[in-house]
Amino acid sequence: MPPPQSETPTYWAIVGVSLLLCFAFLATGSLWLTLMIMVLGLLHLARHFPAAEAIISADPILVWLRRLSPIIIVTLITAVAATRFFRL
Repeated sequence: MPPPQSETPTYWAIVGVSLLLCFAFLATGSLWLTLMIMVLGLLHLARHFPAAEAIISADPILVWLRRLSPIIIVTLITAVAATRFFRL
């Protein structure tokens, strides 16, 4: 059964965050780094939930974390990959 048309972006956002979680765990192999990446992903998912969006938009630190989260995620994954590469 397809999702209702008004909820389609929300469903796709949930699928995207789930894929991010799987990719993060496979890329980092660390539960703590995966949880950090998941929290950053949830900041983007909050746009589809008005109550959560109100909390995030009221806090400037959370707004900046949302804006910088792609850079933070790429940096974390690159650091883990570099550590594994140079350790071998």
